[in-house]
Amino acid sequence: MRHIPDAKPLTWKGDLAAKMVAGINTYLDRATKAAVASRPRRSPAAARKELARLIGVVDERAAPSVRSEMPMFGSLRERGCNPPAHMLDATVLAMDVRWDVFTGVEGEGLMLMSRRCPPAGPIVIAVPDADQTPEMIAGITDDLPAEAQFARRLAEAGCTVLVPTLVNRDCEHSGVAGIMTNQPHREFIYRAAYELGRHIIGLEVQKVLAAVDWLEARADKHPLGIIGYGEGGLIALYAAALDPRLDVACVSGYFGPRERLFEEPIYRNTWRLLRDFGDAEIAALVAPRQLIVEHCPFPEVSGPPPVTEGRSGAAPGKITTPPLAAVKKEIARIPGLLGRDKAPVTLVEAPHAGSDAALTALLGLLGWKVEAWDLGAPPRVLSHGCADARLRQYR
Repeated sequence: MRHIPDAKPLTWKGDLAAKMVAGINTYLDRATKAAVASRPRRSPAAARKELARLIGVVDERAAPSVRSEMPMFGSLRERGCNPPAHMLDATVLAMDVRWDVFTGVEGEGLMLMSRRCPPAGPIVIAVPDADQTPEMIAGITDDLPAEAQFARRLAEAGCTVLVPTLVNRDCEHSGVAGIMTNQPHREFIYRAAYELGRHIIGLEVQKVLAAVDWLEARADKHPLGIIGYGEGGLIALYAAALDPRLDVACVSGYFGPRERLFEEPIYRNTWRLLRDFGDAEIAALVAPRQLIVEHCPFPEVSGPPPVTEGRSGAAPGKITTPPLAAVKKEIARIPGLLGRDKAPVTLVEAPHAGSDAALTALLGLLGWKVEAWDLGAPPRVLSHGCADARLRQYR
């Protein structure tokens, strides 16, 4: 039997498995903290390429085409600014849209615009949290207070607004006939995707970038911004980091330190991400374009859907709101990454997503001025052929 130098008998007492796990946690905590200081410095182009690889943004997207089913701006202008009599009380027109991403994947959601004027304002992609439907932030349903319906408010301000659907955290469709699980839909897709070099984050970023492809292909050019809340904030941040065609980005209810990523839901886990990127490194890829960080209550997630008979197997994970000081500390790292004294980042403190301050800053940076936000009148949104939200989520 071969002798190992300096080896000693194992004299541990108690639960050895628990001691081993504790040791692993100690090592991983130490390695994670060390990673912040030892992340490689790459050129922006090289960093974008690596970030895209890590989240699985590697498939060639479909060319924008009429088959995307997005309405022409001319059609929107006609239907939005010359309404029939029964539409006169509506301030926003909402239309169901769908677009190709690549084989087997489509984007789907709503297109909003104000009927008060031609769409002269910017175009904004408004990404809701995973557990919000496009109808919620568009004001078609009353699940959110009027002040939090940021897609509708942008449309009323004169923007054309595209609202994509995200895969939610329910588990209704997680599994196959006879073998179901309580894994959130996002986790169910994550588990199948990562072994093939794909990720739920990358797939949804691809949906946004395919929409950018289509919007950029239009003859009538407009400034293009993106805003997202919660899981939508994550998607907005990554999309803006990867695609310079997005002129301004607003990240709400997401930005902060990622060193406790292992406590978050597993569908946010990305292979070796923290070795190369924290939120500050990803935000640095948005520069020199402007980034707005809206610090407001995050979507609170205490864990997966509960275990029921015939449904189990989900991983634990929670989402909580980090303290403002931690968010400021992460933002403070950005100038050093850019090699300058100040980063093009605006921090907004707000009680909810899509605050007056955040939307004013977003539109101002897009060259569109809003004198005042009117929250006195109730939302009036007319939907034209909008899909059933439950069936849309199933697709």
